[in-house]
Amino acid sequence: MAHDISIHDARKVEILIAEDSPTQAEKLKYLLEENGYQVTTAGDGKQALSRARQRNPTLIISDVMMPEMNGFALCSEIKRDAQLKKIPVILLTSLADVKDIIQGLESGADNFIRKPYDDKYLLDRIEYLLMSHELRKSQKMQMGMQIYLGGQKHFITSERQQIVDLLISVYEDAVHLNAELNRRQRELTHSNRLLNGLYRMAEGLNQAATEREVSEKALEYAMMFPGVQAGWLYLWNTDGLSLAGSRNVPASVSADGWDTSCNCLRLLLAGELGNTPKILNCERLFSSGGNGSCHHVTIPMWSGSKNQGVMNLLGLEQDQFRENELDTFYGIGQQVSVALERARLHEHMEKLVGERTAALTAEIAQRKEYEARVVRLNRLYSVLSGINTAIVRVREIQELFNEACRIAVVHGGFAFAWIGMLRGSTRVTTPVAKMGQGNDELLQLNLSLMSAPKGAPLIEDLITHLKPFICNDLVADKRMEGLHDAPLAHDYLSMAILPLVLDGQLVGTLTLYTPETGFFDEEEIALLVEMAGDISFAMDHLKKEERINYLAFFDAVTELPNRALFLDRVNQRIKMVSSGHEMLSVIVLDIERFSSINESFGHGAGDSLLRQLAKRLKQLLSEADILAHLSADYFAIARKHEEESIDIVHMLEKLLFEVQNEPFLINGQELWVSARAGASFFPSDGLDTDTLLRNAGTALKKAKHSSDKHLFYAPEFHARVKEKLRLEIKLRQALEQEQLMLYYQPKVDLKSGQISGLEALMRWHDPESATVLSPLHFIPLLEETGMILDAGRWALSKAISDANKWKAMSLNPPRIAINVSPVQLRQKDFVDMVANVVSDAGDLAAFQFEITESVIMHDIKANIEKLNLIQEMGIELAIDDFGTGYSSLSYIAKLPVNVLKIDRAFISDMNINPDNLSIVSGIISLAHSLHLRVVAEGVETAEQAELLRSLECEEMQGYLFSPAVTATKIIEFLHQKKSL
Repeated sequence: MAHDISIHDARKVEILIAEDSPTQAEKLKYLLEENGYQVTTAGDGKQALSRARQRNPTLIISDVMMPEMNGFALCSEIKRDAQLKKIPVILLTSLADVKDIIQGLESGADNFIRKPYDDKYLLDRIEYLLMSHELRKSQKMQMGMQIYLGGQKHFITSERQQIVDLLISVYEDAVHLNAELNRRQRELTHSNRLLNGLYRMAEGLNQAATEREVSEKALEYAMMFPGVQAGWLYLWNTDGLSLAGSRNVPASVSADGWDTSCNCLRLLLAGELGNTPKILNCERLFSSGGNGSCHHVTIPMWSGSKNQGVMNLLGLEQDQFRENELDTFYGIGQQVSVALERARLHEHMEKLVGERTAALTAEIAQRKEYEARVVRLNRLYSVLSGINTAIVRVREIQELFNEACRIAVVHGGFAFAWIGMLRGSTRVTTPVAKMGQGNDELLQLNLSLMSAPKGAPLIEDLITHLKPFICNDLVADKRMEGLHDAPLAHDYLSMAILPLVLDGQLVGTLTLYTPETGFFDEEEIALLVEMAGDISFAMDHLKKEERINYLAFFDAVTELPNRALFLDRVNQRIKMVSSGHEMLSVIVLDIERFSSINESFGHGAGDSLLRQLAKRLKQLLSEADILAHLSADYFAIARKHEEESIDIVHMLEKLLFEVQNEPFLINGQELWVSARAGASFFPSDGLDTDTLLRNAGTALKKAKHSSDKHLFYAPEFHARVKEKLRLEIKLRQALEQEQLMLYYQPKVDLKSGQISGLEALMRWHDPESATVLSPLHFIPLLEETGMILDAGRWALSKAISDANKWKAMSLNPPRIAINVSPVQLRQKDFVDMVANVVSDAGDLAAFQFEITESVIMHDIKANIEKLNLIQEMGIELAIDDFGTGYSSLSYIAKLPVNVLKIDRAFISDMNINPDNLSIVSGIISLAHSLHLRVVAEGVETAEQAELLRSLECEEMQGYLFSPAVTATKIIEFLHQKKSL
């Protein structure tokens, strides 16, 4: 319907619309044309300005946000234009900031309407502006005013009426906006109350446990919903519909006062309410005294297809309940229905629990007894299971015993368990395993002391009949008198002794203690007997397995390793032998005419001979040697030794000699036997044990067909060993016949050129070859055979004797240096030997021991102790061949030495080899920093001597002055005072 036009004729009014949205422009145009106005539209500010100048409209309505030129700019342009400035301008905008209002005032706008706007309000504003337009024409006066908005001052210059109209429009918009905010605030408050009520209701229903509590809680928290003044709740039960609860309801709402004249009840009983909430106008409530209509919401409560009842909530205000809240009320109905179902189920369950409690109480005693029996049997079955698992897993009898005791205590619940074994014919058990709380007194069990009341030994049942001994009361049982003190001291009141049986004989016992009386019943005893039987079975199995495993690697007759174990051990030893300096010999030894012994005396005699021979061989060999019985009369030996050492020969000769030197006692008769041997060597004769055994067997066969008692596989090795044996014999003769001699090589002081010392060097005058042999030919053999100990003692005595002789000749002999062998230094009595020998010496300061660097560093701590004792005797110490071995400078500083001797290897080419020269210079500097003298060995040229003198080396030794010479020649040197 068109808006009323009173003052002006709308058909003569043309309104220009500036709107960039075609939809908004068309909507506004339609509204204005419906109300009789002529309308022209423009899509942006520039078009609007152009059309305004063309058509001079009565009114301009402009959107603020437009492309090209916005509404503020358009308004400003119109108000600056003398032709257009009187045209009223209405600005439409969604902007509501203070600065937007100020910008509207500054641009000269006549009205300011915020989007979205009410159509009626817009038409009212248009009519007002058109009516006041005539009044403005008479008011030509411009005015200015200061406005304080948004915390800032703004000065506005415009016509008074224009300013008033614009401010009025702004005020009206603010009033409209405030009303909208109040409405939304009321809606928010309404929603918050509704949500709070829903939350509290859900919380209360979750806590309700009975049907009555559900009804009360539902109504209590429904009163918190906005606008709800009262409520009542009806539920279906076996007697029909009844009032389950109410809050603030009129007197007419009761179980007796509600009849079919009430439309609410009629719909409910007729089933026409359905399952969705409805808002009803209740005549019955109105007739009870209310003024006007009384509306309430009826909320059916359904659980699946079952109608539980209805809840009514009363609002006393018109249109209190809204259609959009019906979904919320539907949820309330569902929630109350679920709570009712849960409460009824809970009440039903409580009833059932009450009914069952009486029946269960009667069953508890019986069940407890049954459960105790099950627990006991489960405990014992757990023990049996654990024992059987251990039987499968363990590989040693001791481990089985330990596991059995552990399982009995941990899984069986016994306080103490122990296993004892019978030794020989005695009836006293020796404990082998235990577990639990107990001391050694509990481990003492003498079966002979245990007797029945009539004196009959209980041992008969345990030993003869292999039955368990059970005592369920150690205090009252007369059989335990005198034997129960130790158990009772630990508060043990029951015990069981179970037999452990092998081959039908009692071999041990498993004893169990508990702190309870009457612990062992028939079922318990039966399972314990089964457990003891399982342990006995496992013992038998393990003994047989041990025997099988033993026979797999050991000979049954001699108890020595068999061929398989010998191969394994020797192969391991081969991996450990270093390739350069050690050898491994494999020896096969055969008893001669062993088959004749078996034929003459029987195989039992042969086995006895083999056992005695094995025992004799083990006594002759060291623990590091490997001895095995290969087959019949063959034995094998593996031994590690130095390369080409004659020790292997001595060992073979000793073995063969001891075999035939003493008879074996067989069946009361003395039996003399002999043996032969063959040997091979790793790595020269083979790289694995099979090859070495085969080659040693070949050497044995050769020995059997020759006059030799033993042979080596390689003839050339045999020849070398024989030669070394021959040389050893000659050396022993040399020591006995005093064929060894001492030569002396002079040391010269490089400053004075005079003889400053002598080095005693051993020589051998071999009468067979009529030559004098150097130490290189015999010293290694002396050390290998140990004869170096006698030779070293002789050398020290001889040097002391020569020195004393030279002193008697008034020759003033220089200090004599004697070389010490590593074999000598390793002897524990080395210091004592030196002390005994030098007791005949005069001035010990005239002697010096030379020890090589590598020998000292071999056992540095022990050697330092020995050398300190030697130095305390007054004997000087020198490190020989310095620079050729490994030295730790930290230990050299601690060594009690006086002299360093530089090895000839560095001296020989130091004048042409800068590296050697640097080494020599470094050694000299090191020695001087440690306050040691330096002797250079192997000096053969004057250039070498001069270079050493320039490096401040104190002494030299070498062919430049003299080689090693006899004592007679030294006397000549000393008489002549020979110098460099």
